[in-house]
Amino acid sequence: MSTTTLFATYSVAAVSAGEWEAVFTQHQARVFPHEQEAASLEPLLSAVEKNKLEELRQNLGAARHLYFLILDGDKPIGWHYGFQRSELEYFMANTGLLPEYQGRGIYSAFLKFIVGQAADAGFQYLTSIHHSDNNAVLVPKLKAGFVLQAFGYLIQTMLLEANAGPMVQLVYPVKAEYRSWLGFRAGLPGVGPHS
Repeated sequence: MSTTTLFATYSVAAVSAGEWEAVFTQHQARVFPHEQEAASLEPLLSAVEKNKLEELRQNLGAARHLYFLILDGDKPIGWHYGFQRSELEYFMANTGLLPEYQGRGIYSAFLKFIVGQAADAGFQYLTSIHHSDNNAVLVPKLKAGFVLQAFGYLIQTMLLEANAGPMVQLVYPVKAEYRSWLGFRAGLPGVGPHS
């Protein structure tokens, strides 16, 4: 297993989907104790709609998926899963650290790692969606340069998970020019073509 050191004894390893799933399944409830299972759409779909949905899922098969374990020595203490949404966007779908490892700067170090990985792969934006009160994630991401893209109950992939409550969508523009453009569009002073 090839690893990249974050700092001290903490590192990240690229793993297979199966290895990632094993760690995620074992620790998901401990890391995300307040998450509820979203209601399934299955009963609402006709046979034709189910077939169309399956065809759409197959179209996504060529998208790039990244699976990482965060390690303390050889011990898995966290994970990350993300995927390609388009030729420009890498979506950070799920990152978790065991509770006893939270608040040690590991997540902030991991953010530098994953931004570098996504940029090296050619992605121009990293995006993520979070509960609006998840300060343990929002604060490090904002400090790392992520910017607020949207706030609400129904955001992109969360559309069918309204029971999750208010959500925040963040974006990390890889290039400074993108960051300036987003700031200008948001009305921030001193940013944009006339500054």
